[in-house]
Amino acid sequence: MNKLLILTFLILASCSSNGQNNFEGIIKFSTEITTTELAPDGFQKQLNDKYGDSLLMYYSRNGNFRRVHLNSAEFGADSQYYFANKAKLYFTNKNSSQIDSLDTKENSLKLLNKGKIKNQKILDLDCECYEFKAISKFNQNVTLNYCYNSESPKINPELYSDHNDFYLNEYYELAKRPYLKFSIETEEFKITYLAIELTEKEIDKEKFELK
Repeated sequence: MNKLLILTFLILASCSSNGQNNFEGIIKFSTEITTTELAPDGFQKQLNDKYGDSLLMYYSRNGNFRRVHLNSAEFGADSQYYFANKAKLYFTNKNSSQIDSLDTKENSLKLLNKGKIKNQKILDLDCECYEFKAISKFNQNVTLNYCYNSESPKINPELYSDHNDFYLNEYYELAKRPYLKFSIETEEFKITYLAIELTEKEIDKEKFELK
């Protein structure tokens, strides 16, 4: 076997291995939204209408994922699609053909500090939690929390290395597991996604078709 064939084989084997080691399945989250006294009137309802009361997150073995907002309002958020080979996050809304996109290589936040915080029980599992404190481009304080269980199915962090936004690539590099809790908190609101079910299964490719 010549050197070129050997190199090609090694590249293909590496790609195959990366995919095989990556979690494929669905995580269902509850969605909890709260606002503070600094929020404008009606802001709580706006957020509830936009994001609904629960979320499905579909993971593909190739690094793609899709978040689907459940029970959002008639024109609320529908899905977020991430395609690892494009480093793009696409947003769709209900009853709208418009598709917005975000370059995930660019982080919309400026990090102040990060570190481990108190563990939390999720799905009756002891989960490690990490916090990222940052400033947004609108000069707002933003706190992100991610929690995971070390016995959860593994994630290959290399597949998410281009998702710099919200420090998701740093989280996956640290945990190498899907998150079972994510929260974002500002001076006006807090949104918390808490896992209530995790299912490891093959996902139909149609779930990741941008519509």
